[in-house]
Amino acid sequence: MLVSYQPLLQAKVVDALYSAETTVTNQSNTQRKAAISRLFKSVLIKISGRSDVVINPIIMAKIPQAMSFVTTFNYQNREGKSHLIVRFNESSVDQLLKEAAVSIWGEQRPTALIWLGYRDEMSQRHVVSDGDSLGHGEMIKRVAKDRGMPMLLPLWDLEDQFNVSAGEVWGMFPDSVGQANMRYGTDFMILSKITMLGLNHRLNWAIYKKGHVGYDMIVASGLDEFLTQELALNGLVDQTSDFFARQYAVDTSAQSGLQTFVVNNVDSLDKYAAIFRYLNDLKALESVQLKQHQHHVFTFVAKVLGEQQTLREVLKLEQQLLESFDHERQERVFTWQGAN
Repeated sequence: MLVSYQPLLQAKVVDALYSAETTVTNQSNTQRKAAISRLFKSVLIKISGRSDVVINPIIMAKIPQAMSFVTTFNYQNREGKSHLIVRFNESSVDQLLKEAAVSIWGEQRPTALIWLGYRDEMSQRHVVSDGDSLGHGEMIKRVAKDRGMPMLLPLWDLEDQFNVSAGEVWGMFPDSVGQANMRYGTDFMILSKITMLGLNHRLNWAIYKKGHVGYDMIVASGLDEFLTQELALNGLVDQTSDFFARQYAVDTSAQSGLQTFVVNNVDSLDKYAAIFRYLNDLKALESVQLKQHQHHVFTFVAKVLGEQQTLREVLKLEQQLLESFDHERQERVFTWQGAN
């Protein structure tokens, strides 16, 4: 008899983590070198999940050598502007982060919906929406893209406004806003507001995790002050992204021994290949090997990079290997849920 531990989270694949682009005024070597250095920094932030990664001494020493990490680059003209598009080598970037003992974050990342309340000059309360005309929403989405985080904003259409008021968003009430958030089905809900405190902009935020009955578990919160509203909006994305990275990115400075995966439904060569490929692609695992197999039960062993808890959180998030307890065998087993 198997007792399953059903995960509630739904990760999203973030594409092109090792790629970045910027506008340039010409295609000279000087401008290309400067642009590639900037893009290298942005990719390192996306991959590590840490906004402070570029001040690591080992990383700083490699920034001037950014070109040596480039796989391809090309130029594209769009809307009258020239864009430099660069792809960096995945294995080389990962190796650099490991040498610097910095975290590495894979492409499967949790989704989060940001509910942000603010007051205008007339003290009226508003909610930043996906189609916000003042540009707040576009700024949040741009910074979230730079961080490699699949963050959403509410549509704030009639359905949203029927389910929750601007005052409830401003008050950061998790029950009422959480009910409205169910419509979007994200892994996490972020409640936040920006208020004026003298000449400063005070940012208040809290992250709630999706549970069995809604967004009923607060997992992190923050309070900070900024000189401008733009800095506060950037701070909201950066601070919450840093939290998610601490939860799901692999700490390359730590090793947690070996992990055994007893997979009970390997009934074809294609499925075996898919499982082996998946385990090898996990940033939290190294040196994956097949230890033994009997009928449809295959046992894999791998070296764990980082904390065991991080590996468990990643597996729950990605939902490719579903963990169960087999009472007959008296051990934990995994069932492959991914594509062959």
